[in-house]
Amino acid sequence: MGGEPTRIDALQTATTGMTRATDRLGTAAQRIAEIGVPVGDAALPPAAQVDLSSTVADLIGSRTSFALNAAVARTADRMSGQLLDITA
Repeated sequence: MGGEPTRIDALQTATTGMTRATDRLGTAAQRIAEIGVPVGDAALPPAAQVDLSSTVADLIGSRTSFALNAAVARTADRMSGQLLDITA
């Protein structure tokens, strides 16, 4: 039973990480979608005049973060299965 809290913590941490990565991805996608959309009387500058490097970095970081957290969740699940096999 000593390993159970760690396993649960790993799943909770991975789930939280995937949620945060999804939120970051949504924010970056929203910034991209808003380029060139009129805001009040003025339109935002066209995409060619906007520096998208930080937004692209957020997209890549979000994808990597989600993938790493998913790997943690898969590993915790696999370890839980092995633990159940051992104790059964």
